[in-house]
Amino acid sequence: MKLDITYIQGGMREFERTGIYPEYLLFKLPGTRRNWTIRIKQTPQVGVLKSKGKVLYEYSFDGYRCQFRKVKSDVSFSEWMEPESMIIEMRD
Repeated sequence: MKLDITYIQGGMREFERTGIYPEYLLFKLPGTRRNWTIRIKQTPQVGVLKSKGKVLYEYSFDGYRCQFRKVKSDVSFSEWMEPESMIIEMRD
């Protein structure tokens, strides 16, 4: 299953409030209204994407490249996959 990933840098409101230039990963599942916004707190970062308390994906982000793998029905993980493209978005 395809997962669209956008790497977002910036956000003036948060920068003005905290003095930190925020970075996020936005994961979108095409064909559904499901998406996840994950704040990047460290590099590299590994985490999971959940829906209704159930883990659907695991992701790994190293600062340049993001990989993900899907949880199978037997609760094991598939092989690591990379998105066809990753959008980088700079915000004011």
